[in-house]
Amino acid sequence: MRGTIYRPSFDGLRAVAVLSVLGYHVGLLPWGWAGVPLFFVLSGHFITRTLLRRPEAARGDRVRAFARNRLLRLGPLYAAFCVVLTALALADYGDGSTARNLPYLWTWTFDLSTMAHGFRPTSMQLYTHLWSLGVEVQVYVVWALLAILLPRRWFARTVAVLALAGPALRAGLWLLLTRTGHPAELRPMTLYTSPFSYVDAFAVGAVTALPELRDRLRRTARWIPAAFAAVTAALVLRASAEGRGLVGDLGYPILLADDYGWVWQYTVLALFFGAVVLLVGERSGRGVPLLGSSRVVRLGVISYGIYVVHVPLLGQVRRWRGGEEDAAWSAGGLLVAALVLVSAVVVAELSYRLLEQPFLRRKRDGLLQPPAAPPS
Repeated sequence: MRGTIYRPSFDGLRAVAVLSVLGYHVGLLPWGWAGVPLFFVLSGHFITRTLLRRPEAARGDRVRAFARNRLLRLGPLYAAFCVVLTALALADYGDGSTARNLPYLWTWTFDLSTMAHGFRPTSMQLYTHLWSLGVEVQVYVVWALLAILLPRRWFARTVAVLALAGPALRAGLWLLLTRTGHPAELRPMTLYTSPFSYVDAFAVGAVTALPELRDRLRRTARWIPAAFAAVTAALVLRASAEGRGLVGDLGYPILLADDYGWVWQYTVLALFFGAVVLLVGERSGRGVPLLGSSRVVRLGVISYGIYVVHVPLLGQVRRWRGGEEDAAWSAGGLLVAALVLVSAVVVAELSYRLLEQPFLRRKRDGLLQPPAAPPS
């Protein structure tokens, strides 16, 4: 793994992911939620490359270096955001749910809050998106243990199995929730925000980072986007035949389909994004149009900040406009989207320069970057 370098086009993919999620939340892209699984595939790729870079180092040193680097990357902005949420809770802001959820938010476990007894959802557009950061941190812990404790050969085999195990994990979790009497109205969200539902996405990303697996997929991966398109076309045709027209999510619902399509469709989505990551990685040395452009890359560099701040900014913009949601493609809806995008980019840029970058400079044993490249 030595000699791995920074690839700007991967930051371009991060930009695509965060803009998709933002577009979903403002109502412009019904399928934009898929940006979150794309983030998970990218995370699986990068953390695997990082964990396996120094096989000669002691296991304890590798664990500490990995934990330190992840904390330096995610911790400062997240902690600052939690401080703001704590201040709002002390000021009794909103519907009271913030104070109730602070223990989950501070411990990176908000994704598991729906499993708690007496859970009550909140309608506040403030922090509900932070479930995905809990999934990230929890999978990081498991991934670090697998990569460091298992021999390289067994780690690669485990990754290959997990990349295809998503349907079994999701179905198993659904059966467990049903058998244990978990409230029926909470099961879809519990499953959607569970780390078990995205293990296959991280594993697919890891496959693209392991040479022994990646080399076997070079030819096959070229056909995966075509297979994805075929599956999506079949779903759309089925929806049309049932009189539902062209569904906005292209047959990949954010929660559950009537026929439990999430069992396998999420894995198809993960494989598609894995193929994209693999192909972008192959072309990065020659440059990837649009993804490698400086402005798109910069959006990817600050994508973490954009993701964290865009939901509360959306809530404030809608409050400023009277609290009612405008039709997505109306003049009002487009104005809201533009205001959220611009303000999120500005805040994220300031956060990156003033808060995140000083900590990023302290990272050790990360991926090698050319001196002129923006840090990733």
